[in-house]
Amino acid sequence: MGFLLSVWISDLQNDRVVKMRANYRVDSAAPMENTPPLMAFTTVALGGFSSLIADVLWLRVSALQDEGRFFELVQLADWITKLEPRCGDIWEFHAWNMAYNVSIMMPDPEDRWRWVKNGLELLRDEGIRYNAGDPKVYWELGWLFLHKIGGTLDQAHLFYKTKWAEEMAGLLNDGYPDYNKLSTQPAKLAKITGEYKLNLETMRRIDSEYGPIDWRIPESHALYWCVCGKDHSGGDRALPCEKMILQSLRGLFIRGRLVIGKDGSLIQEPNMDLFPKIIRAFESVQKRYPEDNVIKVSYAAFLREAVRTLYACGQKIKAREVFNSLAEKYPLPETAKGFEIFVEKGRK
Repeated sequence: MGFLLSVWISDLQNDRVVKMRANYRVDSAAPMENTPPLMAFTTVALGGFSSLIADVLWLRVSALQDEGRFFELVQLADWITKLEPRCGDIWEFHAWNMAYNVSIMMPDPEDRWRWVKNGLELLRDEGIRYNAGDPKVYWELGWLFLHKIGGTLDQAHLFYKTKWAEEMAGLLNDGYPDYNKLSTQPAKLAKITGEYKLNLETMRRIDSEYGPIDWRIPESHALYWCVCGKDHSGGDRALPCEKMILQSLRGLFIRGRLVIGKDGSLIQEPNMDLFPKIIRAFESVQKRYPEDNVIKVSYAAFLREAVRTLYACGQKIKAREVFNSLAEKYPLPETAKGFEIFVEKGRK
């Protein structure tokens, strides 16, 4: 009887703590409703004891990771998320394990893609649902799009990019959605908002502020989820998402125009049209965080890329203007030798 009373009191206190976290924006997720039966049982019946059990399982996770037993980690991490759904670190670890560790064990690209998608969907559909006020969960989801799919380190990256582009093309008018038309298409709208968890108004706002961008490209979705993370957090807590927004924009400038080859292959080209809005984004973030060296380094790197990209695309006058801005804002040894030498070096 004493044990049951303790569990009941623990559950009452848990609800109170959840409401306090929401009030103080520590975690803006609503109290859990319509949760799977197992998760409802562990969070309500076990109350505070669930944390103790999760700690024990984490010790086992560490051992399995050291031994490289990643498939076993998938099941164990799933149990821990049921015990501690409000802990963003658990969802992040679970998604990372599937998207990185398990996927690379698959020789077939289709199987790899399935595990990468499992990681994406875990964070997007569940991790954010239970940790809507944790900007790091949004950041991790953005990173999967930016690095795992948008990057080139995984030998199957072109397969991932192609599969994602195919999924988005049919839903979003080949990457450039007609928002007014979509609002009158209930079947498509249900899939966009229900399956992919994309909010049309947020997409429209992103297109207005930074684009229009091609939503078939993974960097666009890294941008989207970090904008959401910024929206759901405040002050310095939003800074990691702010930085990834800039990183995503850099990627969209360099490879933000998607062309489908005659053989169905993807060709990503620079999107020059985004340049003015990206400059404004960098200037705005730098103004808010004037002492942050990472932002300064990122801005200088973007300007270097922009000079050489604009020059290579035939916009030599604009390239020279950006070079002059780079030399003024960030006087570097490589800019001291002049515009011609700078762009020539970039071509080698």
